Amino acid sequence: MPKIVVEPPGPASNNFRKMDEEYVYGCLWLGGKQLPIAISEGEGALVKDVDGNQYLDFTSGLAVCNVGHRHPKVIEAAKKQMDKLVHISQHIAIYEPYTKLAEKMAEIAPSGLVRSFFCNGGGEAMEGAVKVARFATEKAVLLAFTGAFHGQTTGMMNLSASVSEWKYGFQLPYPGIIHVPFGNCYRCALHQEYPGCDIACLDFIEHVLDHVVFPEEVAGVVFEPIQGEKGVIIPPEGFPQKLEKICRSHDMLMITDEVQTGFGRTGKMFAAEHWNLHPDIMAFAKGIAGGFPLGGFITRDDLTRLSITHGSTFGGNPVSCAAALATIDVLIKEKLPERASKLGVNALKRLVEMKEHYESIGDVRGKGLLMAMEIVKDKKTREPDTETAEDIREIAMKRGVLLTGQFGKQTLRLIPPLTIGEDQLETGLDTVEDAVKLAESKR
Repeated sequence: MPKIVVEPPGPASNNFRKMDEEYVYGCLWLGGKQLPIAISEGEGALVKDVDGNQYLDFTSGLAVCNVGHRHPKVIEAAKKQMDKLVHISQHIAIYEPYTKLAEKMAEIAPSGLVRSFFCNGGGEAMEGAVKVARFATEKAVLLAFTGAFHGQTTGMMNLSASVSEWKYGFQLPYPGIIHVPFGNCYRCALHQEYPGCDIACLDFIEHVLDHVVFPEEVAGVVFEPIQGEKGVIIPPEGFPQKLEKICRSHDMLMITDEVQTGFGRTGKMFAAEHWNLHPDIMAFAKGIAGGFPLGGFITRDDLTRLSITHGSTFGGNPVSCAAALATIDVLIKEKLPERASKLGVNALKRLVEMKEHYESIGDVRGKGLLMAMEIVKDKKTREPDTETAEDIREIAMKRGVLLTGQFGKQTLRLIPPLTIGEDQLETGLDTVEDAVKLAESKR
């Protein structure tokens, strides 16, 4: 359970913060802020800071530690691999962990996806997925969604449209990307109401294909089944299925970004399974390797018949691949996707009760253990309240629960490990509610 022995941030954390400010290029400070504590240890759903404070980690290291911090089976697999081979690179030779992981991905991915490429993280995974789509189809244009976040490389920053300030200073010409509205029913870009709208946001795609770009020039549609960074935006029922029909009718590839939603996080191994989608290319990262850096994409077999010029020196590192194999084994044997689904239902019910009780909570959303609460100044106007959201996050931290924000925006995400104990989850939600109550009293 949480245990605060020195009010955070303690003196040791403050010392590290001073060093950080002097020597680290604090890029994220432009759009938000880190919690002002220095983490030194982690186990299961708990992390400790350098002052000895113990916290419930409702961030999972940004949806990475799905099986918890330092899961013993993952650590054991990594140690065994380090005793044999730490690095060689796919450019040099084939090696066992990489090949076995590719085989495992073909077993667990949505049907039809069989060939994997491994890299170092989510942005790189998406870059590779986009290269394959354009190369295989010989088409340049991609459709993407407002609200999307696909990484911070130059290419993926242009494909993303989560928050405009992320792109400030980097508006470089990057042709061939057209953004259309996502199914964000709480903040509909078209000012419609679901279900009466008949999912008008997707009709906008047809409008674009009629007036902006001919379908024959579109390689595919890139989307997150659930938009993570934007604040766990879950599309309305019927949206994903209708999108797939549009893709098929115009011979456009469906490219899913499961970097944040994959590996049991939403109650299924991959979020696409909630809607029985059949993507042509799927990118993944974060939760695959229990905290070790790894990402990749998996495609239909026919899309890889022409060999593409692509590679990664460190991608698919032997130790990370071994950790990934162990992580997937834990997810399956311990039935963690099913567990996330069960715990998520109860947790979301609790968040809904909070929403009804507190004026600052405008909306709550969640699937599995990927949840969010949107903080507003007024429920009727839905005006965002960034200041209160940050107050809630700070108060929760001081009481022993770590939350991730939307980098300076109004949404708070709750992303605990899938292994979290039921009593830990309940305690964490109690703490979040106390934080909301206190933050509201200060408004």
